[in-house]
Formats: sequence, C-alpha cells, structure tokens
Amino acid sequence: MTWTLSFSQSEYSDDPTRIRAHPRRSDRHLLIPILGVEGAMKFTVCATAVAAMCLGMACHRAPDTEDTLRKALDQANMHQVEVKLDNDEHIVHLKGVVGSMAERSRAEEVADAVVGTSGRVLNELTVKGLNDTTADDLDGDIRKNLDRMIDNDPTLKQRDINFEVTNSMVAIKGEVRSADEKTRVGEMTKAAPGVKDVANGLQIEPGQ
Repeated sequence: MTWTLSFSQSEYSDDPTRIRAHPRRSDRHLLIPILGVEGAMKFTVCATAVAAMCLGMACHRAPDTEDTLRKALDQANMHQVEVKLDNDEHIVHLKGVVGSMAERSRAEEVADAVVGTSGRVLNELTVKGLNDTTADDLDGDIRKNLDRMIDNDPTLKQRDINFEVTNSMVAIKGEVRSADEKTRVGEMTKAAPGVKDVANGLQIEPGQ
C-alpha cells in the first residue's frame, strides 16, 4: 500500500492548506484542484520516499547474527575466537585456538545462545597444546578417507566435492546435481570413522 499526501475536505474545510499523509488512493484526486496535477504528483512521490526511507531504516536495524555473536564472545573475553557465517546453510563456524576445553565448550554455549533455532553451530576450535599433532594427523586421515569414498562412487566422483576437516568437524563444499546427491554425501560423511559433526554446504546445480 502506497501512502500519498491527500486533502480531506471533511476534516480541513476551514483550512485548505493543511495536507496530511493518508493511505487512501481515492483521496488523491482532492489534491488536484488545490495543487494541480504536477503538484499532487510531487507530494505523492515525497510521501512514498519517506515511507521507503522509514522501511529502509527498520531493515537496517534488523539483527545481524555475525555481529551479535562477535559482541557476545567479546563480552565473554573470547576475543581469540573467530566467527565465520555460512548464510546459505545457516551455519556458524567457530575457528581459532583457545586455552582449554572449558573455553572451547563455553564458546559453543555462547554461540548456541545467539544462533538459537535460526541455524546451527559447528565448533572447530582447537585447544592449545592438546595433542596438536595427533589432531592434525586424524583430520588428514578423515579427509583422505572421505576423498576415497567419493572416488569409489561412480556418480559422485564426477562432481566437485571438497572436504574441510578441523578437529574432526567436516565442512562439505562444492556442487552436486540433485538434492538426493547432496543428502547422500552428507550421510556418507556422517557415517565415516572419526567424524564428529558435519556441515553440508554443497550447492545444487542441475545438469544441462
């Protein structure tokens, strides 16, 4: 509904110069005798612009998940935690190095509280000094195993599928041809040995 500036004779018959914002399109013709066609059009455009500006300001005030989470983590003295937001899949990635398992768990709790039911959190944080070499080796083994599984599938090996593994958390990237293929890759990944959690970010690009 477009707001226009119109003149109501019933309310302002004693003062024809008073003009008000009104949503009724039927009143637009009342402007013409006073302002002329061009003047009425100018007032209509101005009113529409004001309404659009107000709407834009309201949209600008909409909460931003990444910024909100960043502030929440900073308030919890977790400045070292990096936040990466995957808008397409509604997944928040927590990356970086923390000093203890308690800090790692705390960061996930803060993120879960911010994200709520609007998405999910993938905790890829590394605990400083906690079997770094072993964790890297395990991530490498998981990645190799997943690549092998894709190569052994006659259909999926023709797709562009990549795995990012951090602390046994797997993020899947690339493209497949259908929702069934995306689901199948996700299920295969979840069932792979050593995998703790999966973020399936595959894009569906149907073949020509």
